[in-house]
Amino acid sequence: MEKKYGKPIALCCLGLLIGLIVIVFFVRPINLSGDESSWDIEYKGVKYRGEAFYCADDDRKFIGHIKNGAAVYTVGNAKDPRYILIQGDDNSGCFIADGTNVPTSGKVTKVLIDPGIREDNSRYLSTDEELDVISEIGGIKGKIEKFEIENYYTDGNSFYYVYDDSNVSSCDNYGGYVAYTNGKWIYSAPSERDKIEWVGNNRAVISGVVIDDEKLISRMCETALTKYIEY
Repeated sequence: MEKKYGKPIALCCLGLLIGLIVIVFFVRPINLSGDESSWDIEYKGVKYRGEAFYCADDDRKFIGHIKNGAAVYTVGNAKDPRYILIQGDDNSGCFIADGTNVPTSGKVTKVLIDPGIREDNSRYLSTDEELDVISEIGGIKGKIEKFEIENYYTDGNSFYYVYDDSNVSSCDNYGGYVAYTNGKWIYSAPSERDKIEWVGNNRAVISGVVIDDEKLISRMCETALTKYIEY
């Protein structure tokens, strides 16, 4: 009886095709000098210096892996990438193209909530209503008092401005800290940042003003600014 090899050969070819697609679209080896631990890197003829920046996870675009397996992302809307993030298993590196800086002024187009280079950066504010809330918080005036925060990292959130649709922020763009303690919402402005007193573990004494506008509090609590804070 004549053996039929057509179906096995077709399945084998299909398997090879799927494997090739996986390699091309998921492995994507790219030609980049340096890695996440380098002081600087070069990509497509452009040199990038190592310098920290923050971005929302949604604003990263995966472009491939380098030889050590680390994932490479570009950030921003420029045709030629101005910001690159390399994320390895144990370390990450941020790199900014020569001649480029993180904008520190302009129109606020996004606000990042508690960002970090190796953190969950899925929380941000970007709608007009959300940005209006942040603007009102930043404009609060009142008597500056001291407040003890039981856990600085879980009882409050810091936020950072993103300007002019750059999709990146930095420590220089710190907008303040909002916390809930002893039944009160507190806003600590950037000018009070260096006055934080650490009194044990994550407990801290901060300087700030009470947010007493109930309508503003209600709107604020509908945003990611208060996410994970128990109140």
